[in-house]
Formats: sequence, structure tokens, C-alpha cells
Amino acid sequence: MDKSELLLEKMEVRRQLRNTIGRISHDLCIKEDGMIYKRYWSKKLDVSLLLNDGGYKGNKAVEQYYGDCAKEIELSSKLIKNKFPDVFEGKTDEELYGVGMINYMPVDSHVIEVAEDFNTAKAIFNVRGSYCHLTGEGPIANWTYGYIAADFIKEDGKYKIWHMQILYNIDNPCGVNFIAPAKSYKRVEGFEAMDDYKMHEPNIKTKVEHYHPFRIVGAFPKVPEPYNTFEETFSYEI
Repeated sequence: MDKSELLLEKMEVRRQLRNTIGRISHDLCIKEDGMIYKRYWSKKLDVSLLLNDGGYKGNKAVEQYYGDCAKEIELSSKLIKNKFPDVFEGKTDEELYGVGMINYMPVDSHVIEVAEDFNTAKAIFNVRGSYCHLTGEGPIANWTYGYIAADFIKEDGKYKIWHMQILYNIDNPCGVNFIAPAKSYKRVEGFEAMDDYKMHEPNIKTKVEHYHPFRIVGAFPKVPEPYNTFEETFSYEI
């Protein structure tokens, strides 16, 4: 390829990566969390997902995480249906899947680097938004501000997520000071079943702190830099 063809090819890869993260954002909004692993993740065994409260390493652990998210949505939907039977009379569980919940996570400020050998790519995005879901205390609504950082690997002509970090600076209730304690909700009758729901524990025990006035800067993902092959750059793997 000449330089112009290489530039066009890299632009096309960048478009694919932006669309992948944008589609994930949309899937979260319409409560299709359970489809994210199948749609966008690599088939490699060493995939990894890092969150503030821990990480999931290996394809079984990452797939299980997204399956747990889907189960939580299903349980929450049934609880809301049971809590308000008159409102949802005649509606099936399928029709009410995801009712009352939202996870709005728009992405921007992307930095994307495609390897010179085109086998991998790296990207980081700023994310900000809000989510509403159920806990044992009842419905909650939080603001979120943070990052998505990911390594992508080319499989069957498409770039799939290999390693991903979704880390929030801010994950606090709406309408309160961002440095106030995150748990400031009062129990609401009818949602006690959520107390018994537990996602599988992360198999990588680590923690990335949310913002507080004394937190040292530098705990969040590095910005990608140009590179030739994956062996020459850093990894977002955990």
C-alpha cells in the first residue's frame, strides 16, 4: 500500500472502533447488556474486563459478567411488574424486560491508534452519563464520568475487543455532592429480593478509586500512542 491507501485503511479501522463503542453505548441504553460479549468481544481465552471494583479475566469470566447483568435486568423487571400490577396488567415479562431502567453512556474525546501491521488497535474514550436500576433500597439514579480504554484484535477481518477497562471517576447519586458517600438511599418496600441477587465476584481482586479530594492522579488508563506491533506497546490487560 502507498501512504494514501494506508491512511484510508486506518481511517476505516478507526470508524469501526468508534462504531463498536457507540453500539455498546446504545445496547446499554436499550438493556441489551446480555448480548455485548457475543457481539463485540474476541474469542481469545485471555480477554479481560476491568471495573472499579475488580476485574474479570478469561473468556468464561467476562461472558459470565455480561450474563449476570442480563439476569439482574430480568429480576428487576419482574420486581417492578409485581410492585405495580395495575400499571402493567396484561403485559408479558418479555414486553417489560428493562422497564424503568436506563444506562446512558455517551462517548467522546476518543484517541485511537491502529498498529502499523493492522493486527491490533488501541483506543480510549471519555464517557459521561447516568444510570437507573434497582437495589435492595429500591430504585437508584447515579451520575457517571470516566473512561473506556480497550485493546482490539483483528479476527476474521473485524476488530474485536481483547482487553477493556471501564473506570469511573464519578459514580454517585444524582442531586448530591460528588464527594458525598455513594450510598445515600433509603430502603423502599417491595425490592428486598435484590438483596439476595449477587453477581459473580471478580476473579481479579483490585480496586480503582473513585474521585475524592485526596486521591492521587494517575490511576486511570494511559492514552494510546502510535505503535508498529502489539509487542511494542503497553496493554490494557489486567
